[in-house]
This record gives sequence, C-alpha cells and structure tokens, in this order.
Amino acid sequence: MKRLSVWLRYFVFATACGWASGVIAQNQTATLSPILSSNAVPFRIQIEQAAFSLPSGLQSYVLGTHGGKWLLLAGRINGLHSFNVGNNNFPADTQNTTVFVVDPNLQTVTTRSLTNSGSGLTTNQIDLLSVTAAQSYQSGNTLYMSGGFGIDTSTSNFTTKAALTAIDVPGLMHWVTSPSTNETAAQHIRQIFDPIFQITGGVMTEARPHHALLVFGQDFEGADITADGTYSEQVRRFHIVDNGTRLSFVAQKAMPKTPDPNYRRANLNVVIEHGRESFVAFSGTFTPTSGIWTVPVEISRNGIATMANPTNVATLKQGMNNWICPTLELFSHKEGNSYTVLMGGISFGFFSSGLFQTDAELPFINQVTTIKRDRHGVYSQYLMNAEYPVILSNGSNPGNQLLFGANATLIPVGGLLAYKNGVLKYDKLGTAPIVVGYIVGGIESTLPNTNVQTDTA
Repeated sequence: MKRLSVWLRYFVFATACGWASGVIAQNQTATLSPILSSNAVPFRIQIEQAAFSLPSGLQSYVLGTHGGKWLLLAGRINGLHSFNVGNNNFPADTQNTTVFVVDPNLQTVTTRSLTNSGSGLTTNQIDLLSVTAAQSYQSGNTLYMSGGFGIDTSTSNFTTKAALTAIDVPGLMHWVTSPSTNETAAQHIRQIFDPIFQITGGVMTEARPHHALLVFGQDFEGADITADGTYSEQVRRFHIVDNGTRLSFVAQKAMPKTPDPNYRRANLNVVIEHGRESFVAFSGTFTPTSGIWTVPVEISRNGIATMANPTNVATLKQGMNNWICPTLELFSHKEGNSYTVLMGGISFGFFSSGLFQTDAELPFINQVTTIKRDRHGVYSQYLMNAEYPVILSNGSNPGNQLLFGANATLIPVGGLLAYKNGVLKYDKLGTAPIVVGYIVGGIESTLPNTNVQTDTA
C-alpha cells in the first residue's frame, strides 16, 4: 500500500477565545462508531506553520480565488461569541469590514476597508458584507454569498440577512490592490433580497451550473445566545440568473417539502462525494437538547436528502470533528473509496493518552480524523497521527497550547491533480510528500473548555 504524505501549511492568525456550554447535551445517538487506527488509511497528514500571517484574526468568512490569489471578506475579527444574558454577545465593532487579498506565492497581504470613503457602499451594504457565517460558493469569477448574521446599523438589531450578493472577484481584488481613478467596491457588487436566502451557519453549493443548494442552517434573530434560531430543516433550491449586470433567481421547491427535524443542523461540513456526484453533510449542531448530530445526511444534486437509520449498527455515528472545520477530499478511482479529512475544531470525542474520551461541552481539539466511504457506501472514521503544530499562547493563559480549526477554511494550492469539482485524484498523486493547501483563519482557543469572558484575545 502506498503511503502518500499530504502536507498542509497552517496560516497563522491572531484570535483567541474559548468555548463554554451551560447545559448537558444529548446527542442524536447514544452510541458512536469506533474511531479506528490510521494504519488503514493509505496516506498521512502533516500540518506545519506557514511563514506569514494575516494582520488580524478572521473567522467565519467567505472566500474567493483568482489568479492564484485569495479574496477574504465578511466574518469576525474576534474569537467565539460571548455567552452573556441579553444582547452583548456579538460586538458590532468586531464584525470584519476589511477586504483581504492574499498572494500565497509572494507571501503578501493587501487590505482595504469597506468603510473607506472610496468604497461607494451604503451603510446597509457594509452591514450585509460584514456578516458572520454566511454561505458562499464561486462560479467562474463570481462569488455568490447568501445570508449570514450581523448588525443592522440603522436599528442596532442583530439579524440573519435575506440577501444574495454577487461579487466580481478579480474586480474587488483590483479595488483593494490597485484601484483605478474613481473605482469603487460597489461597482463590483450586486445584491438581491428574498427570504429564501435568510440563513446562517448552513452551506451553499453549486449542484449544476447556476443551480444552487442552500443546505440546512438557521435564521437567528437578536444577539441573545440563550435563545434559539429557526432552523430550515431543508435543502433550499434556486436557479441563479446572472448575465453579469442583472442578478435574479428562480426558486424551486425546498426538499423535503415538509421540514424534517433530523435536518435541524448548522455549523457543519458539507463535502462533495465525487464517485456518486452528490454531497454529504457530516454531523453539525445542535440537537434540540444542545447535542451533536452523529449520522451523516446524503444529498443528491437535485437536493434530495436521505439519512441512514440511526439504530442500524452499520450506520456511521460520527464521534469527532463535529463542528465546521477545514476539510480535504480525495477520491481513489481504483479503489472506489472517498476520503474526507477533518482537521481540528470543536468535537464531542477526543483521544487522551491513547484512550478515547467524550465531553458533552464539546471542547476544541487539534486532532485530525479521516472519514472513508467505500465503493459499497459504507462509512468508517479513523484517527490520523498528525495534529496541528504546537504553538503556545502569549495572550490569555500564556504558555498553553493553542487549539485550532473551528470556523477555518482549507484553501488548496494551485496545480493539484484534481477532478473538476476540486476533489483530489488520489491515484495520481504519487508517493512523494506534496503540499495541498493552506488552512486559513478560524478560532484559536487556549483551553478545550473555558469561560469566554475570562479567556479573550
């Protein structure tokens, strides 16, 4: 069996905070599938620290790419939200209003603020472009961004936005790096509004050209974290009509027609299943009793969602890396196996001194797992030997090892042997170590579980 070493460069940032949960969680299933040894996985993972960093922390952002460069916007520049009673949990001044253009080859970062007088944006547009946990995907040179949660400056209320935004990626990059006379950011941005887009914490993906699926997520209103949002419990479907000047959409029936409580999920990873031309939604939060979802949901390109019987012993009950985190997808045509690597983040399970343990408060971890789906559709989960590199806190809890991955994104390097949907061609990668991407941004924590009010950046 060949052993491929996959290298990832961790792009260091500067956001620190912690996670706390005040209730005893009850997961979707009382049991979990075994976490197996990585000896059965035909590749290795290594994560190393990159040589450059963003000038500030950034998490839960949206991403566009062009010409080997990255466009980062929206999200937050602080860590995890607070858990105060009332509305002081999402400080408006820590919403990200900066646009970052990163050249990983030159190791440069150029920034410009949306609040700059040359942006040409209204206050309402800036609010829409600085939300947290929006959904997005890129088609050609256009980055489509839906929903997200943030401030309405005119009312001081926090809402989930009912907007679809089309961003000309190379155009907005140009405005940041080398703007022409009288060029504005607004020239590269178009927006439309409809309740179908009013989702945060879900995933939006392109199933076919211009046919979008908005998978799960919720409509969260207000900033009281003790309240609950309205989960879609569906896959929303729409056709985007965009000629580069006018933007509109045609709604299709959501699937399933009646919301399914099994799909009450947000903050999850949804990946492409190459061999079956479909998608898999892994885990996510929260069950009605603040637990994790353990059984994956398979979603066809038509948006039809199905979930295996949780009581079946053969059904995967995912035990680790349950929150949105960086993922890497590989497919072996020879074996018929799909591999999804999940890196750090927030997890129900973890290993300590070689023993598997669980924590209902869902701690931050640095551990990495791989979920395999074989040619027969059978899932299994494996603990990889690699973790995030040891980087010690020089802020709160100085000297503690920082924990990474939550709300971060893996950005692939260019030139990889991959299918059109971005899944790596495992059989063509050879046996030598290769760098496959950068893990960018996210939340870093100084403790697995901590009171965010006393553990801040």
